[in-house]
Amino acid sequence: MKKHHLLKTTAATGLITALLTITTGCVTAPGYNAYGDLYEDIYKDSKVYKKHKKTINSIDKELYQPAIEQRAANKVSNMGYQVKDVKYKKGDSKIKVKARRGGEDYKIELGYPSYNVIKIKKD
Repeated sequence: MKKHHLLKTTAATGLITALLTITTGCVTAPGYNAYGDLYEDIYKDSKVYKKHKKTINSIDKELYQPAIEQRAANKVSNMGYQVKDVKYKKGDSKIKVKARRGGEDYKIELGYPSYNVIKIKKD
């Protein structure tokens, strides 16, 4: 019985040690990417990267823009407005929302990335 208990304790200690080692490694080297360090500068100078740079940026916009607009719509909706349209341009510091409340139309500007209300104007 004691051998079985000793084996479980040893296995648990080993597992905890391994997890702590992995966690400590992740915490002490934030953002470290060995591949990026070795190849990023070379890749960015390549003809292939320069040729497809515009495509890469548009893919990035397509991925994040809907999420940003959805979050803005949720914020305005939670304020009691019915959201009609949300517009955000990548790199812009404002999100423009067209909404309706109480039978009247409003234009609402939210700050990005804080999503704080900058201005509410009757349309």
